[in-house]
Amino acid sequence: MKLFMDHIASPDWAVRRRIIILVLLWCAGIITYLAVWGRPIALSDTIAMNLILLMGAIIGSYVFGAVWERNVERKTDLAQQAVDQGAVDTSVKVEP
Repeated sequence: MKLFMDHIASPDWAVRRRIIILVLLWCAGIITYLAVWGRPIALSDTIAMNLILLMGAIIGSYVFGAVWERNVERKTDLAQQAVDQGAVDTSVKVEP
């Protein structure tokens, strides 16, 4: 769990989180504007629907990306442990 929390607190995750939050707020702002003050035309409906899909894609990518990164890290750690455990003398002596 600590390792997972280290990634969440890392600088590149902080930048990713800021970008995601800003884009989600921007999408929510435009959708709210279109819902309250927008004209009921097909273009407004299309924009709002695509922004909702964009928000879903961003959230899905964020969650999936975190899970993917964690799985890759876990596999890397397991591979490194296997290499470390295999550091024994494997030389073969041939006796006459």
